[in-house]
Amino acid sequence: MRFALFGTDMESLELFNAARSAGHELVWCGDVQKDGQEMDLSAEAQEHLWEDRSWPEDQAESWEALCDPDFCEVVLMGKGTRPSAVCTEQLAQLARQGIAVLTTFPLIDSVLSYYEIDMARSEGGAVLHHYNPLLEQRIILEPIIAWVQKGHPQLGAVEQIVWERPLERRTREQVLWHFARDVELLGQVAGRLDRLGALGSPNVAATYSGLSVQLLGSSQVPVHWSVGPKQQSEYPRLTLVCQQGRVTTELSTAGQSTLAEIFSDGTTNSTSHPVNPAATQVLERFVTAVQSGDSDSSTWSESLHAMELTDTIEISLRRGRMIDIHPQQLTEELAFKGTMSALGCGVLVVLVPLLLTAGWLAELLGFSVAEYWPHTLLVMLALFLLVQFVPKLLLDTNNADSKRPESCDPNKSM
Repeated sequence: MRFALFGTDMESLELFNAARSAGHELVWCGDVQKDGQEMDLSAEAQEHLWEDRSWPEDQAESWEALCDPDFCEVVLMGKGTRPSAVCTEQLAQLARQGIAVLTTFPLIDSVLSYYEIDMARSEGGAVLHHYNPLLEQRIILEPIIAWVQKGHPQLGAVEQIVWERPLERRTREQVLWHFARDVELLGQVAGRLDRLGALGSPNVAATYSGLSVQLLGSSQVPVHWSVGPKQQSEYPRLTLVCQQGRVTTELSTAGQSTLAEIFSDGTTNSTSHPVNPAATQVLERFVTAVQSGDSDSSTWSESLHAMELTDTIEISLRRGRMIDIHPQQLTEELAFKGTMSALGCGVLVVLVPLLLTAGWLAELLGFSVAEYWPHTLLVMLALFLLVQFVPKLLLDTNNADSKRPESCDPNKSM
């Protein structure tokens, strides 16, 4: 399968190596940093990630070529160095053209960009997957999910889920980036999360270095996420607090992950599980979906929900309370309604005073228009209301078709 690499970061390079190892052909690359030092990689990491040093010329300026499915079948997309707005537009354009894309996560910081891309994906019927390596440890996660749902056979029902994220640099950007990845995994463990409450220090600079987040999902088991400094371990720790003990899991990204069942009498039962190459597993599922044309397998809605939860942290901090997250879907009709609502407020605020002022000035100049300005105002408001019915007539047919995504015509112009 012919693939392109568009933008490099640690994980897009992992996907690149997995693709080359599987025998796929690199036909295009753009926004590629070939110096691992620019991405703060160690010498060992650089040697591991850049296994094949035969690269085509960087063609980031001519990225529109990727919209042709005859040129490139799939695109592996990383963060790269381009601005988020540019990255959003490029990914939305590819999705609108029905091009299959596998992205790293989080690729973009703004949840609004995720909405825009999701709308483009629905229009184009593209296979759009994202890569979150935390989700690939199925051997160790499957029993944990079952225990949350049905209770541990010896320790009883799960009463609380605790996630501890150690970080060396606890800046706002780093903390939110890791939270978005962690909360997607927690959503699989505790069920879809739809309530969030964040607690931070009154000191703005320290808010994110000691951030604590409470979440609640469909399982109704409380979830607690917190960030702290690195100590003995650099890996996150997931703890199930049960009626008669606890289960602690340290999720490693390499080597082995450990699971310890700690009983009320102090005895411990520990097991280790090898960590399978996450990039290889994700790439295999992605290729299978592309070959079968299964756009319903797209995982973008899951990444969108994780970004909604991440975006809610600042709202919760500002309001000082729990926030409910309601399912939302951005469509052309909803976008139009939002625009018209904003314009309606502007019309009411500006139009009435403007007409009053115009009538007053006309009277000063000797033109008697006082009896006409109410009629003029009524006509303008009526026209404004009438405009809102036009898209309804135009979008009804399109909305019926958009409920089932269809592949775009490869010959469709950009």
